[in-house]
Amino acid sequence: MPSETTTTTANAMSSTTDYGIEHIPGPWDCKGESWWFTCFPLTGNKKVYPGACNPLDFHPGANDGFDGGMGMIMIVRYTDTPVGPYDELVYIPGHYKTPHDKTSRYRITNIYVSSKETTYNGRKNWNIPKHLAVFNFDKSETTGHTRITVAHPETPDSPFFAAVVKDIPVVSSIGIPLNTSYFPMSLEAHQPDLKAVDTPQGKANGETGTDTWKSYTPWMGGKARFVKCVDIKNGNGDGTWPDQVDGIWGLVLKWDPGMSLKFEAGKEYKSNL
Repeated sequence: MPSETTTTTANAMSSTTDYGIEHIPGPWDCKGESWWFTCFPLTGNKKVYPGACNPLDFHPGANDGFDGGMGMIMIVRYTDTPVGPYDELVYIPGHYKTPHDKTSRYRITNIYVSSKETTYNGRKNWNIPKHLAVFNFDKSETTGHTRITVAHPETPDSPFFAAVVKDIPVVSSIGIPLNTSYFPMSLEAHQPDLKAVDTPQGKANGETGTDTWKSYTPWMGGKARFVKCVDIKNGNGDGTWPDQVDGIWGLVLKWDPGMSLKFEAGKEYKSNL
């Protein structure tokens, strides 16, 4: 079967003082493309499965206040960022209660990227618990299917996440201008402080810790369309990604290449952990 394949591999070179990685604080203006898989768009989602929160990152009790709501799996291919291009897999179970706001807010509890530079800066700037992974995007020229896989660097041939998406006849040909300012819900996220992964590999990968809560509101805009998810796999039983994610819709929101992604500087709050 003729196919076009691109692969991005995590860079895990050794680091020196302060992880040997340049710190580039927010705000960040980025470009890329993305696939959004929606989970439980209705009320009543109150269950978080093992692996939803990476055990290496969070202090005890940090994620006890899960409040349900709409969750999301996001895949982003960044083509232009302050730290260069990289790929990203994000899991947002839904809303969490936070000690710094009366309203429950979104939280990224598990996320993988293909660059140690964004691992370090994402953790330091916004408390986003990034870890390194290997990404593969394989688009078939005969079927039009795109297969996306994400694997740990140590086991690149055994992905813990895999999804196959394809265009929907007629529907996917209709792209509409869209930005998150028009969304009916706030995308504000509150992230608890992170533990550093205090191992030689964690230090080499830029997995720094923080000592304050942080909040931020991302903004996305561009042209988007619906595609279909025809297959999806979550987890491999090791607790670093949820083995089960309920309520994933078959419709996927696909943002076209060239979408804008803006991340404001994180606001800091005193730690309670």
